[in-house]
Amino acid sequence: MKYLKKINILLKKELKDSFLSPLIYILTGLFCLMIGWLFFNYLLQAKTLTTATMTQAVITPIFGNINFIFVFLCPLLTMRAFAEEKKQSTLDLLLRSELTEFQIIFAKFISNFVLVLFMISFTLIFPIILALSGYSDWGVVGSSYAGVLLSIMAYIAVGLFCSSLTDNQIVASLLTFCLLLGSMLMVISVNATDNYLLALLIQYLTVPFHYEGFVKGLVRSYSLVYFVSYLLFFFILTHKSLQSRKW
Repeated sequence: MKYLKKINILLKKELKDSFLSPLIYILTGLFCLMIGWLFFNYLLQAKTLTTATMTQAVITPIFGNINFIFVFLCPLLTMRAFAEEKKQSTLDLLLRSELTEFQIIFAKFISNFVLVLFMISFTLIFPIILALSGYSDWGVVGSSYAGVLLSIMAYIAVGLFCSSLTDNQIVASLLTFCLLLGSMLMVISVNATDNYLLALLIQYLTVPFHYEGFVKGLVRSYSLVYFVSYLLFFFILTHKSLQSRKW
């Protein structure tokens, strides 16, 4: 309980700083504008399609776009996590406090995830509109939201690690974006090999491969294990990066 209480103190500070900054509102506005426009167009196209279901015409592409947009947004959300602390020389003070490195990482991770929830909450109007249109496959909608949130959690973990490597927010943002985009491009590289086992291994290591199952309404146990392992891997890397300041 004491462990969580310490995390909560830093979490409140992080959220206060984030919601007092205009950045989150600018990014949320841009996100709503883009995804709202796309949703409107998918609905219009769905009326003219006779072979595709509403899930295929609207749900799958809209959640695919949400996932892709956050490849660009997550680097902007996480770039200040540790880079700003380093630039202002407050990170060393934070590391000397009663908080452990993992408590600091968890607090910053949760604060960024809350920002993501705030942004995605505006998309909840989409299921309402679909319900009015007679849509009823809510299992796919629920699994799609779960897949998007798990993917974004993975993106945040990468962003925190990259932010811990530098005191420059722009560098942190670009590094995060390159790693996330590189992970997506790995899926394309599968087509360049005839080795089935190698192709399967490369696919398994990428976030999009596991995300696709959720959008199809398939919640696979190995995908859940993958996301948990992915988060732990980058948490440990971030922990090592923070610890290196003590060396």
